[in-house]
Amino acid sequence: MRNALRSLLSDPAFTVVAVLTIGLGIAANTAIFSVVNGVLLRPLPYPDADRIVQVWATSPNEPEGGHAAPDFVAFHRRAQSLHRLAGYREDALRIVTPGRDPVLVSGALVTADYFDVLGMHARLGRTFTRTVDAGAQEPLAVISERTWRETLASDPSIVGRLLRINGVAHTVVGVMPERFDYPLGARAWILSPKPVPLPPVDIKGDLLEERDVQYFQAVGRLSDGVSAEQARSELAAIAADLERQYPQSNTGRGVRIEPLHERIVGDVRLALLVLLAAVAVVLLIACANVASLLLARASRRQRELAIRTALGASRGRLIGQLLGESLMLAALGGALGLLLGVWAVDLLMAIIPDGVPRVDEVSIDGRVAAAAIVISLLSALLFGLVPSLQASRTDSATALRDAGDRAAAGGRRRARTRSALVVAEVALTLVLLVSAGLLANSFLRLQRVDPGFDTSVTLVPMPLPQGKYPDGKSQAAFYERLLEGLKTRGEIEWAAVAFPNPLEGQNAHGAFNIEGRVHATGEEPRANIAAISPDYLRTMGIPLITGRHFTERDRAPAPTPIIVNATLARRDWPGESPLGKRVRFDDTQDEWFTVVGVAGDSRNNGLDTDPQPVMYLPYHAFPLPFMSLVVRSPGGTGAVASAVRAEVHKLDPEMPVEPGRPLREIVSESVAEPRFRTTLLGAFAITALALAAIGVYGLISYSVAQRTREIGIRVALGARPGQVVSAIVREGMTLAIIGVAIGLAGALAATRVVEAFLFGIEATDPLTFAAVAALLLAVAFVASYVPSRRALRVDPLVALRSE
Repeated sequence: MRNALRSLLSDPAFTVVAVLTIGLGIAANTAIFSVVNGVLLRPLPYPDADRIVQVWATSPNEPEGGHAAPDFVAFHRRAQSLHRLAGYREDALRIVTPGRDPVLVSGALVTADYFDVLGMHARLGRTFTRTVDAGAQEPLAVISERTWRETLASDPSIVGRLLRINGVAHTVVGVMPERFDYPLGARAWILSPKPVPLPPVDIKGDLLEERDVQYFQAVGRLSDGVSAEQARSELAAIAADLERQYPQSNTGRGVRIEPLHERIVGDVRLALLVLLAAVAVVLLIACANVASLLLARASRRQRELAIRTALGASRGRLIGQLLGESLMLAALGGALGLLLGVWAVDLLMAIIPDGVPRVDEVSIDGRVAAAAIVISLLSALLFGLVPSLQASRTDSATALRDAGDRAAAGGRRRARTRSALVVAEVALTLVLLVSAGLLANSFLRLQRVDPGFDTSVTLVPMPLPQGKYPDGKSQAAFYERLLEGLKTRGEIEWAAVAFPNPLEGQNAHGAFNIEGRVHATGEEPRANIAAISPDYLRTMGIPLITGRHFTERDRAPAPTPIIVNATLARRDWPGESPLGKRVRFDDTQDEWFTVVGVAGDSRNNGLDTDPQPVMYLPYHAFPLPFMSLVVRSPGGTGAVASAVRAEVHKLDPEMPVEPGRPLREIVSESVAEPRFRTTLLGAFAITALALAAIGVYGLISYSVAQRTREIGIRVALGARPGQVVSAIVREGMTLAIIGVAIGLAGALAATRVVEAFLFGIEATDPLTFAAVAALLLAVAFVASYVPSRRALRVDPLVALRSE
């Protein structure tokens, strides 16, 4: 190793370039692997987390739906394969503490088995348990460590004290450890007084008998010795039995389970693995470059190696010496890569989308450091083995004779190897460039999609605490008074309330019947349901195609009107006007809803999703406690925030008001994940392109240096400059064309992986393939042409004398 270090220090330019090349490749791999490790590989912080499963209710239109209360109770009572089964419903919770501003946090209403399912114990106090708390009528709460620290100043006496949550005094029974936040982002948990979480809306009749309202999720723990497949079979049998007993409500309903870890990280798994594969390709290209440098260096060291052989060094000793230098390069590159990886992780955390789960667990830990060491050792083998084997074949007698004879044997071998490495670099680079090009093209198309509404409008979430506003009447009354107050303010142009929020994908939905048509059970048309105030369409800039807007007179006892969007109108009333048509949601009810207008389409499930059928109802007819304000103001978000805060505090001083956000920010956030993927893969592809260009440039430069005598003879015999240059450029372009051909075949297979991330473009888009191939060939031409010009400066007399 001392000899290796001394040899590398004697050639500092080569050493610096090689260490930087390997260091950058290892840094990129370390950063991405740290994310993969934190998000995908690190186990969930729950005891026996592999035994915890998410239990989904399914239907033909919804593979991951919510549970109905009586169905959940049946699963809870009859399923022997689940040791525990708990229900939960995510909610926004308003926490009020004396002397502090009220805060709004994410939380959940949970059943008594919730913490037993997850196997978590409290940091302070206790959690809910079925033996103690089942059926308890006293409002109980468990809070997160973050809420305890930030909202309650880490008060050590908080356990047993009362805390006002959603307008109701709850007894705090425990504080959870820092990393517990399931559902993701939850900061407080309220115990439901019923065997199921309480619903967000009024339910007429007995909740435990209402099978048509599906609104909460479930999580379970497998019994000892029971596999997930056994649990799946048992729950499916129970669901089939419920379908036979209640065909009117349960036809087509089933159940599906998946590991909780998969539930949390499933949406980002493929994207992270694609990025990990991309940085691995970059590292391979970097290794090919360093291997090419080592081959060139071995040519310069031919006399040295020949002398060593003549003095008795065995081939194994030479290979060991050369591999030692490769290991030293890899060690230095690995140390640099680990250092740069720390900064790269910080950069990734700054740009990673908010929707990626478990990002708070991303760090350079022992596993990541060990991976960096292993990557460094593998890199040393990748870029050091072939050059070492070839260099060790030196014939000392030939090498110590005339230089011209010396170059013939080993030079051709090394030239072929370097050419193969350049071809591999070009092929791998093309695969990355095509993938990045497809994602970039897809992202640009996604950004050009018209959302169907005015993005300058400001949105302010306005959830109401159900403890203080327990029913739809009180909730609608609050929103009505708030809108009346905002109308009196000169800085507000238009204001409305609505659910759901644009692009959030949280839609109420249901099946309905059209007057005069007969639909078989389970085959009724379905639509998303939105609750809006009269000025919503005007505020949002959604055009009214025909008919009229809602008015303040559209409330009981007057008949309830509805507005449908253009997609629903085309689907259910093709070729005719839907105005005046009537629908109803339940055959057992006499209430019919009359279509009074058709609105333009807007994309509420995401820019990459076609507009869905939507039915707008007046918010008085469909009151909800978690609506949002949409406000149009010439003063922008700042004016909206101050006006809304003032009007809300007039109505309820304890109501927290979140900062308003322009819809353009929400639109931008909706494409944060494709932007992140495109940015990173694009950066890796550009890095690969630069490395490939350097590889071609280095090969041609080395070729020119090796062919100095030949070029001198050609020039002396009258060769024109164009002939000399074209011969050299042809060498580089031949390799590039071969690499592009191989890369195109590889890209056709590789792009199938990124096909799931594409919007508006095929994975085999010929324009992208052709553009990337042309770009790579152009870069290869420049990388070949620049060193070829050096050949024209060769003086024939000097070239011939040099030998």
